[in-house]
Amino acid sequence: MQKMKNARKILIIFSFAILIYLGLLSGWDNKGILFDEKLLLWISENQSPGMLAFMKVISFLGSELFLFPAVGLVIAYMLIKRYNYSACMLLSASLGSWIANHTLKQIFQRVRPEEFFKVQQGGFSYPSGHSMVSMSMFLTIAFLIARKQEGKTDPRIPYAAAILYIVIMGLSRLSLGVHWPTDILGGYAGGYLYYLASARLIDQLYNKKKSKALS
Repeated sequence: MQKMKNARKILIIFSFAILIYLGLLSGWDNKGILFDEKLLLWISENQSPGMLAFMKVISFLGSELFLFPAVGLVIAYMLIKRYNYSACMLLSASLGSWIANHTLKQIFQRVRPEEFFKVQQGGFSYPSGHSMVSMSMFLTIAFLIARKQEGKTDPRIPYAAAILYIVIMGLSRLSLGVHWPTDILGGYAGGYLYYLASARLIDQLYNKKKSKALS
């Protein structure tokens, strides 16, 4: 248990350092940094039409046009069933993460790699919203599933599925050429930090509510 706590602390520090470091680098140069341009060029030159079409579908599943109504329906269902804790967790992990990402983009104001565009995309680039929201939201979903299935199934399964989806979502944004690779890394780091902070805050609020109800 102590080893897991120490590992989490290290991951938190590393994620925060990555988010700020890449953000500062990208703010100093509106073009690619580090390995950005080489990786995007390689993807652009080696991508098949079928793969591009598949990645467009994946990217749409992470867009506001799909997520807002889909997650809204799920949250409404949870509230009807009185799954208030899960509804709060999912709302924060989706809408809250999106707001946090929008705020970070306004701070860093990195331009997108327009020369690599396969589709049109507006707004600032860093950190990737698809990557940040998918990281926060699907880690939360994995947490809720593992919590509900505790003792019944291996808790690593929902987390493994979540991580696979998160990775594919990030790759879809690179395939479409609408993000620099470092945008994806920054989005993952920001999403992980937001997930931890959000889950801890909601846990504390619900624990206080339970304590008041019992007193």
